[in-house]
Amino acid sequence: MRSVRTCLKQSSCFWRSEAITAETVTCAKGNTYKLHKKHVLTDKKDVSAKPVPVESTKAIVLFIGGAGDKESYYFSGPYGNILAARAAFDKRNESLSAKGRYRSEWLGYNEVRGKQDIQRYVLSLIPYKSCPIYIVGHSLGGWNGAHLTKLMSDWGYRMQMLITLDPVGEGALVWIGSDIYRQRPDPVAVEWINIQATPTNRNSSDGVADFGEKWIVSCGPSLNVNVDTSHANALELFDAPISGGNSASDLLLASIMKEFS
Repeated sequence: MRSVRTCLKQSSCFWRSEAITAETVTCAKGNTYKLHKKHVLTDKKDVSAKPVPVESTKAIVLFIGGAGDKESYYFSGPYGNILAARAAFDKRNESLSAKGRYRSEWLGYNEVRGKQDIQRYVLSLIPYKSCPIYIVGHSLGGWNGAHLTKLMSDWGYRMQMLITLDPVGEGALVWIGSDIYRQRPDPVAVEWINIQATPTNRNSSDGVADFGEKWIVSCGPSLNVNVDTSHANALELFDAPISGGNSASDLLLASIMKEFS
C-alpha cells in the first residue's frame, strides 16, 4: 500500500482515495498532520453508495403474568399460568434464539408498572429502540401490559404486537389490592389481539377473574375473539385457533418471521 501526495503552487495538499499507512503527512510549508493507520480518504466527488453498519434485528417477547403467576397473591400461588405458553413459543423459536435474534422474558404484572420497575425489568432487555417488541399479557398482566405499550411508544420504542389474554383490572377492589394502573388502558401497537375466556364449564379461576372484573374490550383490537376455556388456561387462550385456523401464537410467530424475511 502506498500514499500519494500532490502539492499545488499554493502549497496546499490533497489526497486521492487510497489507503494510507503513513502516520504523518508533511506539506510544503512544513506543517505536519497525524493520520490514522489504514484510514481511507474519499474524494468529495465520489457519490457512490457506502455500506453503513446497522443493528441486526432481534425480536423481544415479554410474557406478563397475572395475579399469583410469578409470585403469591394473597397467599395463593405462584402458579406460573403463562409459563406454559412461553415455553411452547420458545420451542418454536429455537433456531432464532440460537442465532441471538429472539429473546423472551417472563415478568409479573407488578414488574411493568412504574418507571423504575420498567427501566429495571423491561428497558434493560432491549438493545435499541427500533427493536420490535411483542407483549403477551394474561389477566392483570394484560391490563398492565396494555398500559406498557402506550408508555414505551411515548418513549420512542417500537411496539409491534400486543396480545391480551382474558385481561382483568376494571374492579375497584382489585385496584386497592393490586399494583395496577387505575385508568383503563389505551394501547399502542401495530397489531393488537384480544382474547376473552368464555368457558362452557367454569372453574374457580373464572370466579377470581369475575371478582377482578374483566376488561371487556369493545373496540381497538385488530382481532377481538372469545375462546371456550377457563381464565387460568393461558396456554389454551394463546394456542386456540382464532382466525383462519391460526392461533394467537401462530400470528405472533408470523409477525416475528416477517422481520427476518
